[in-house]
Amino acid sequence: MPRKFGPLAALVVGLGALPESAHAEPPGHADGMRDRYGWWAHSETYAALFRRALLPGPNGSLVSTDTVAPFYEYASLGATDLDTALGKDSLDIELGLWSRALFGARDGEPLFDGDVQIANARLRRGPLSLRLGRQQVAGGAARFVRFDGAELQAELGAGITANAYGGWTVLPRWNELPQYAHLGAAPDSLLRDSVAQEPAHRGKYWLTGGRIGWASAERRVGLSFHEQREPGGLARRNLGLDARAPLASSATLGTTAVLDLERARFPDARVWLDTRASSVADLSFEYLHTEPALFLSHQSVLSVFGSAAYDEAGSLATLRAGRNLAFDGAGFAQIYAGERPGARAELAGRWVAVSPQTTFVRLAYARLLSPDNGYHSLRSSLSRSFSARFRGTLEAYAYLYDKAIRGYRASTVYATTLSFEPSPALNLLWGASLAHSPYASLDVQTEVRVSYAFGPPTRRGGP
Repeated sequence: MPRKFGPLAALVVGLGALPESAHAEPPGHADGMRDRYGWWAHSETYAALFRRALLPGPNGSLVSTDTVAPFYEYASLGATDLDTALGKDSLDIELGLWSRALFGARDGEPLFDGDVQIANARLRRGPLSLRLGRQQVAGGAARFVRFDGAELQAELGAGITANAYGGWTVLPRWNELPQYAHLGAAPDSLLRDSVAQEPAHRGKYWLTGGRIGWASAERRVGLSFHEQREPGGLARRNLGLDARAPLASSATLGTTAVLDLERARFPDARVWLDTRASSVADLSFEYLHTEPALFLSHQSVLSVFGSAAYDEAGSLATLRAGRNLAFDGAGFAQIYAGERPGARAELAGRWVAVSPQTTFVRLAYARLLSPDNGYHSLRSSLSRSFSARFRGTLEAYAYLYDKAIRGYRASTVYATTLSFEPSPALNLLWGASLAHSPYASLDVQTEVRVSYAFGPPTRRGGP
């Protein structure tokens, strides 16, 4: 639904830790060599307060105005290169979780919630490694998935690596909340009440996959596979390809593709060529074919209503006009299945000065044409380092529509940030934004973040 946001205040408090190495020297270690291991921890706490005022609904129906104050906590920790019975530096462990407390208008959501995102142990011996527990796979045929299970990796030599994984899909528990809205009539949605519904059986949600690849200093190629199952049957079965190789000293060719084996169609396939045309100019050419609906589960009703396929081809160019000045240009043509063609283009100039303090300025004009509408946009951004510890940014965007959207012919967005580092470990950030669009007559937001990074002290003693 369209929303109108009133004044919004947020406070963000964070604590962070960067990975650092520590030392431990077992008693009786005759040669004086020390065992080296590392551990890290990271914690962030977010506290926000905002007021949500929705625009009138259908036929001018009135809607409520809500005030919500959520608190979020994200925590993670891990250790690397621990000694076990398998040998020295043979164990890595990691844990990540989140929790939330929601105050104000909760709309049926629980007061407290949370989940474990990552919890696994990785055992290493020689060229083999085995990871057990909650983990994730990203890229290739899997794209991104989180699961509870095992992953086996192997370095086969000559630049060849392989991995295989399998387990039970991690289900997003918020899909089972009483107020979760499903497509269909109201009685159907009411039947989704988690009190009356049988919980999902984890054993019916499982996945498997793997990848084999070869890489050298300048070339790489990989082939991956991913299959995912749900109670209704096959969710997806994909084959992935990624490759990159230099064509000459100043040109590189690359490709990535995902093939839906069940439907014999490509959810995503792209080819690009990056070149250094001269010492002052870079050129890139790219072709993309995508069918977003194929990324949805085959068992999802939403896959029927997903976006249609389209193809896009074009190029990007950068011209360095001097030490501090550069110009960027881009132009792409788009072909939509069963629709009129579209296009997008941008021209931008950027100026950077690093003395006495760094200043960055960028001005851009963009044009977009789509089958249903289009717009002109003007974008400007300014970044300035007032000192080594004090920095700020200012941005302003304007969008002018070819056809009015809900009676509006333009949108504007303004944003600013100020950052201050009293010490290398402490960072303070304040940000604010103001927007006006066809969906929000006013959207005002502000945020304050305090982050602190600390490392573990050096330790000596027993293992």
